Amino acid sequence: MASPPPVGRHWVLAITGICLVLGALLGVQVHTQVVRGETEVVRRTSMMWQMLSEARALGERQNKEIERLRMQVSKYESEASGGKGLTKLVSEELQSSRAATGLLPMKGPGVELVLDDSTMKVGSGVGDQDLYVLHDWDLIQIANELWAAGAEAMSLNGQRLVTGSAITCSGALVQVNRTTVSAPFTFLAIGNRDNLMSALNIRGGTLDGLRRLEFVVKLTPGEEVMVPAISIAPTYQYAKPALQERVP
Repeated sequence: MASPPPVGRHWVLAITGICLVLGALLGVQVHTQVVRGETEVVRRTSMMWQMLSEARALGERQNKEIERLRMQVSKYESEASGGKGLTKLVSEELQSSRAATGLLPMKGPGVELVLDDSTMKVGSGVGDQDLYVLHDWDLIQIANELWAAGAEAMSLNGQRLVTGSAITCSGALVQVNRTTVSAPFTFLAIGNRDNLMSALNIRGGTLDGLRRLEFVVKLTPGEEVMVPAISIAPTYQYAKPALQERVP
């Protein structure tokens, strides 16, 4: 007759199984925490490296600006020691500011663009005749294309285009800087001739659409284009220079 199993053996086996399961779960949890910790360290390291790179880039930009300002101050100091040299330097900066605001006539390489209404409008009987007349939005698009191509100075029918210049329709006529002009319209633009020519002749551009409707388009490069000064200087009623207050 077989002897019965020792008392409590079943309990020992059950407790051993439970301990093994708990140990396995604990091991999995510890491994998960380690992986999470490593991931968090990698993420934080990446963020810190990105911040460090941005800080270095900012520092380099600031150093370049500081160096530029130092050179400018050094130039002022050297010119100031000569007396007349400082006056010359201030005069040059004043001339540059006047040129940028359109108060001085400008000359240089560039392009001349002459536009006139479409030849299809007379007796063509095709669509709305208003489509075959140049409008203010056509001129605005062309001016924007020239600016985007790097034009440094520009005029339209003798009116200098600067910041604040407006091209609007006034009945059948067009107003530029509140001065009435009419077709043919002549743009004069100073800048890199190749860039200006390419920008205006780009497929799908404003001139491409005008040519398809048989508008008169004459675009020629020039070695020395003359752009006049602005006839009416802009006035400011609300805008004032935001000068930085001196720190005592």
